[in-house]
Amino acid sequence: MSESAAARSAARHPAVAALSGLIERTGGSARVETVFGAPVSAGATTVVPVARVASLTLMGGGSGRFLATGGDGAGGLGAVRARPAGFLVLDASGARYEGIRQPVTALVLPLAVIGAVVATRIVGVSLREARRRRRNAARAALAESAVAAGTAGAAGAENTAKAHEGEAAAREG
Repeated sequence: MSESAAARSAARHPAVAALSGLIERTGGSARVETVFGAPVSAGATTVVPVARVASLTLMGGGSGRFLATGGDGAGGLGAVRARPAGFLVLDASGARYEGIRQPVTALVLPLAVIGAVVATRIVGVSLREARRRRRNAARAALAESAVAAGTAGAAGAENTAKAHEGEAAAREG
């Protein structure tokens, strides 16, 4: 779209003009100067800041006729993330890059490993405990059924013993 077409569209739709301004302002603030400022020179040495800059612009709009009222509207969001990455040193011996250490990134991997080990240990202990409880419940059920069968067996054995005594007494008598 040419500039004149964009200007005509913005004149007809104020929402388009607002969104265009949002894009320009968001893109304008996504610069290294937002984090550090301009390069610094002292004598024959110049230090140039380096940053990681990310810009995001989301927008949408629409127009329509609902019943007797018509209208159009638009909305948008702009975000910029800028983090220091390092700096370039330009001097008589040449140019070199010096990175800025991010201590948080140095902690992420060890903390992730520790978290994975702890989670694995918790799951392992939980599974072992569940198996132990199931095994104990099965043993208790088996013992209970053996006691119930033993009680019936003991009564049967007692009756059998009485019957044998009675037969022996009849033979003797």
